[in-house]
Amino acid sequence: MAVAYRYHRFSSKAQDRGSSLERQQQATASLCREMGWEVAGTLEDLGRSAWKGDHLRAGNLGQFKARVDAGEIPPGSVLVVENIDRLSRENVKKARRWIEEVTEAGIKVAVCSPSPKVFDEASLSGDNIIDLLTYLLEAKRAREESDRKSVLLQGMWTRHLAGARDGRIFTARCPGWLSVVGTGADRRFEAIPEHVEIVRQIYEWSAEGFGAYAICEKLNQLGIKPWGKNFYKHPATYWRHRYVRDVLLSPAVEGEYHPRSKGVPTGERIENYYPRVVDADLVARARSKLLDRRGTGGANRGQARNLFAGKVKCGHCGNNMVRTVQRQRFQYLICQGAVTKSGCTNRGYRYDYFEKAALNEILHLALDDKFFQRPDETKPLLAALADANKAIENKEAEQHRLLGFVMRSPDATEAEALLNSMRPELLAMKKQRDELQRELDKARGSVSAEEHRQRVLAVSHAIYADEADVRDAARRRVREAIASVLDSVVCEAKPDKRIQMSLAAGRVAYQFDNRGSIIQSFNLHNRPDLQRGSKGVGEEAWESVKRRGKAA
Repeated sequence: MAVAYRYHRFSSKAQDRGSSLERQQQATASLCREMGWEVAGTLEDLGRSAWKGDHLRAGNLGQFKARVDAGEIPPGSVLVVENIDRLSRENVKKARRWIEEVTEAGIKVAVCSPSPKVFDEASLSGDNIIDLLTYLLEAKRAREESDRKSVLLQGMWTRHLAGARDGRIFTARCPGWLSVVGTGADRRFEAIPEHVEIVRQIYEWSAEGFGAYAICEKLNQLGIKPWGKNFYKHPATYWRHRYVRDVLLSPAVEGEYHPRSKGVPTGERIENYYPRVVDADLVARARSKLLDRRGTGGANRGQARNLFAGKVKCGHCGNNMVRTVQRQRFQYLICQGAVTKSGCTNRGYRYDYFEKAALNEILHLALDDKFFQRPDETKPLLAALADANKAIENKEAEQHRLLGFVMRSPDATEAEALLNSMRPELLAMKKQRDELQRELDKARGSVSAEEHRQRVLAVSHAIYADEADVRDAARRRVREAIASVLDSVVCEAKPDKRIQMSLAAGRVAYQFDNRGSIIQSFNLHNRPDLQRGSKGVGEEAWESVKRRGKAA
């Protein structure tokens, strides 16, 4: 029975609200049942456009391709999609090359509509011209449909832009301190006095030297309600620093409209489209201070100072916990709601202690074999190993035939001598084959338990290295790896400060106190590598760092 992997993708939020995903799920499930394929997994790239093809390189489809290249997906498996345009609307040559590389590895691609088709290496090499033409015509149709929609939208956008240049309002969407009144040609923008007053106050505070976080704190302490929306399009309940920053950088406060095409500024500026609400001098002073503060703070995301960024939540209000440094030495986790004074007071968790303790328990899980894979080396090794196995098979068949001849002709001394010389040759071929297999295992990340421990230990040393480029590169990779295994990290304030961490779908959990000691843990997983050791690699690395510090 063939093994199938179902793949679903949509590119826009509008499709998310519609039936696109549900339709794809039903189509791929139906084809798998009809063909008798066993579903081994379901891959979904939600919100990824087929125009750019980024899902072919990244996302779950990109990861699937990496597993194919690494030889982890067994030949004969089937990738099932609703329609060929779910894979790509890029240039046909690029999309076809991607599918060819997959099928050359022995993986089939099944399409549900317009009629079920299964593509394999033969059909894409031209042996089955009907399948090949069907693929090309379907890909061409999908791209032409996308081009047609793009032209229609571009024409509508051009008309709207021409109207904006003439002072006509083409949409009711506008900044939160304005509203649209009137209808048709009589539509106009009207300022909302109380909102405009808040905007001007934000600019005044920025001109006085207050940053976005400090301004949020002031607004929330004063009980001023924001007019923006949260991520779920519901009215926001408190001010966030990103919205304050957007207000401070908005050209609309000066009356300008800066058009964007597909989210990218076109460079054009349409003056006097909106009513000006902040005078030029105040705008200049506020933004000058904003530029002066740039680079003095921030999350230093490129340096991955917080290995658990985006994963640590406040147990009181559910907001993100952010990492801060006090006295240039002590690292703490503080609720974002506490930073902005929006009603939460959860703060004071020692991040440095938690990082050390958490890495000691989970680093060997986050850095599994996949972390050390070298896909660029896997493919040539797979080919070399296949050639070596074939050569050994041929040599053994030759040896078997020669052995039969010697047994039938006892006086065939030359054949017997040739048979004897063949044995060491065959042993050498098998030794070379075994060496290729070991190299392939390493390229796939598979090593012995002791080798794995040593390489994880090397990474754990690297994240505390003195060399900034080595340290930052290691921390960025470890941060991504940690995000893939963690379920949640929650900072609880009662009865005392504790941090709860769970992973493996909740089957493994730890609870740390504020000094990094484990209060309790449990493991419902049957994998022995999830059991705690007496001393993990994170602890060894930490001890090494402390020794270097004392020596310095």
